[in-house]
Amino acid sequence: MIRVFCDFDGTVCLQDVGEQFFRKFAGEIAEASTRHVLSGEITMQQWLTELCEAIPAMKREKFLKYVDQFSVDPHFAGFVRFCVDRDVSVKILTDGLDVYVERVLSNAGLCHVPFFANHAEFVEERLKASFPYTDAECSLCGSCKRNHMLNTSADEDIIVYIGDGYSDRCAVRYADFVFAKRQLIKHCQQQNITFFEFHHFGDVQDKLAEILQRKRIRHRQEAAMARREVFVQG
Repeated sequence: MIRVFCDFDGTVCLQDVGEQFFRKFAGEIAEASTRHVLSGEITMQQWLTELCEAIPAMKREKFLKYVDQFSVDPHFAGFVRFCVDRDVSVKILTDGLDVYVERVLSNAGLCHVPFFANHAEFVEERLKASFPYTDAECSLCGSCKRNHMLNTSADEDIIVYIGDGYSDRCAVRYADFVFAKRQLIKHCQQQNITFFEFHHFGDVQDKLAEILQRKRIRHRQEAAMARREVFVQG
């Protein structure tokens, strides 16, 4: 079976919802904290915790109203239908917050698409983050995309990953086919990971259609080896 895993911020959603929200409401703290996480000085968990603590008191309704300005890639719904019609699994993996992912997908009529994210809720008008999908031995992500991919795939499955940036760096190592844009392109080039450049999900759909026409779809050797290493070490 072919299993497709998609990043959310900047990929399924046209904008990075989390980044824009924190920059607007956490100001200079958001910029400084983001520099620290990009340089590796703090973990993603620490970054999100710091940013949530920096947000002033806010009602959930105000937050959701802010989120309503964001929209998904206009080609994404069609891509999901394309995959469903061909028995291709689609899941969203994000290091963002479930509270806005759920809202954006619901607004687009796509709440049936499963996703994994960090959890957030409003407690007495303060945004609180928690991390139900961390990996005990890896602090790169709050919600471990690698684990989501491997735990929901079988050895014979072909893994497709679609992303654009920082939180996708780990996941692409384990994918047989990678679709990349923006910062993820540079990472794939640096790590010698074969990828297809895309601008929107229409591009991904066209290329995936070509792949599905092949008589035999092969695993990427380096990805298969990396997946085996995880289970051997575990």
